[in-house]
Amino acid sequence: MRMEIQVSGMRCSGCEILVSEALEELDGVSKAKASYLNGVIEVEYDSSMVDSEALKKVIGEQGFTVTT
Repeated sequence: MRMEIQVSGMRCSGCEILVSEALEELDGVSKAKASYLNGVIEVEYDSSMVDSEALKKVIGEQGFTVTT
């Protein structure tokens, strides 16, 4: 599956790297690409291994707020 998550709180490319790497550590996530300029994280994942709530939880743990 592919999901686009709106996020607030990302301020720089370091934020993009932090949250992308944290998401990619989850089993089932094949790719995560964050854009602080657009406030979006695009995630490709296997929904049989991880769900959207787990993705949002990891984003929150990195200090960012999911807005959608």
